[in-house]
Amino acid sequence: MKATVGLHVSYSQIAVFDSTLQRPFNDWTSGHVAQGFAWRPGSVSFRTLVESGTHTIEVDTPEHFGSLHVNAVRAIEVPFGVADNIVLEISSISDSELISIPSGSYAVRCEFLGVDDFGNQHVHLSFVREENPRFAVLLADQELAVGATLITQAQPAVS
Repeated sequence: MKATVGLHVSYSQIAVFDSTLQRPFNDWTSGHVAQGFAWRPGSVSFRTLVESGTHTIEVDTPEHFGSLHVNAVRAIEVPFGVADNIVLEISSISDSELISIPSGSYAVRCEFLGVDDFGNQHVHLSFVREENPRFAVLLADQELAVGATLITQAQPAVS
């Protein structure tokens, strides 16, 4: 599966979540901001490189992860479970797109690739089937301050 999603991002985040969640966005603590993501089962939010603007997000489901993209500025990997008959939503606070991914256990890699000649931010989201996915900040830019232990639980944001 390959798809391209265009979103207008606000509040420095792109979220991926189970579209049936009542409160899909995560509450960010200062620790989440520093590491670049906030995660809980069924929902992950990634901190974007800019606070707002147009983002082009390429989504795919390769068999294996390759090397990081040559233009990657920031890269984060987290576990993500997809239940049967669930549609995922890729969203910002003000914009969203639905995508279908087969059910299973995945590692999701989010790579922020920077800006193109037209001012659009580019992001690559890969879903790879893995039985034991991990939490990892694979590439940190100067805006992140990743601690020795990642925070692997967030609370739902208050609506």
